[in-house]
Amino acid sequence: MRIFTIFIIIVVLSAATPVLAQISIGSSGNLLAVGNYNVNQDSSDLGAVIQIETDKGDIVVDEGDPVKYFFNQSDNNLGNEDEWMLFNYDDSDWEDGLSAVGYSCVQTTAVPDTNDQGAIYSRFELFSIPGASSVKSLTIRIDYDDGVVVWLNGEEVLRSQFVAAKGVPGWGWGQLTTDKESSNKPGPDPSRWKQPVSNILTGADNPEGSIIEYTFDVKPGLSVGPQGKLAGTWGSLKR
Repeated sequence: MRIFTIFIIIVVLSAATPVLAQISIGSSGNLLAVGNYNVNQDSSDLGAVIQIETDKGDIVVDEGDPVKYFFNQSDNNLGNEDEWMLFNYDDSDWEDGLSAVGYSCVQTTAVPDTNDQGAIYSRFELFSIPGASSVKSLTIRIDYDDGVVVWLNGEEVLRSQFVAAKGVPGWGWGQLTTDKESSNKPGPDPSRWKQPVSNILTGADNPEGSIIEYTFDVKPGLSVGPQGKLAGTWGSLKR
């Protein structure tokens, strides 16, 4: 009986504690890419502001940071392109802005509410990580509406729970099963990070206006590039 009980406990813990691949980071030249998706064509708000902190307490990405962005609409979109989050993608014809890009919620750079909004793609200016050789984990915080997928150095880190479970979402609306409301604090506004924090790994509905926070392991001091596999997701975990 004792052996049987121990076996059951081990199985349960294994199912609840996924083994996640690590993302490679460098002391400089790190690329963050964020896809921000609308629940429907005429949604009243859209935006995603992000902050990244190292386990040493250094904020390496924050609202107000420079980005190149593309605002997907019916007559001006990237179609089925699925490489816009990679290092070698040419974003020279994208717009310049400051994170977050959006409208009627958390934006620092505002785009028009045209009743024809599919998604906003943002590529952050390459950033440095102080003491990268000794950094073992990063914490991402996001205040967003309606859905997001985040890539770091070309690898998917996480996606909000209502975005399609696999692959790179398309450019338009209809990528979500339902939406989530942001704090509705236009940026920059550091007070947003004092909002309630949601545990994204539970798969439960994230409370309206909550900040999503996720800590994940990284490979310190390695060359930045397309190494490793997906690190995790919101609502469903990649193995």
